[in-house]
Amino acid sequence: MDSLKAKSLASELNELACKGCTEGWLEKHDGLSDPIQDINECESLGFITLERKQRLINEVKEINSEN
Repeated sequence: MDSLKAKSLASELNELACKGCTEGWLEKHDGLSDPIQDINECESLGFITLERKQRLINEVKEINSEN
């Protein structure tokens, strides 16, 4: 993922305040990439915090296990 796309995605990720928000983001996800990998890349580039990354990954895993 290029830096510009990661920055745009990170902006979306930083607005996800709850598990329901994360679920909505997953429903809109393009499916061309792995959401967890996208989250990891945004954190590794410094666009989201480690804490947000961990929370989002946990929520994605919970949502995926429910489906």
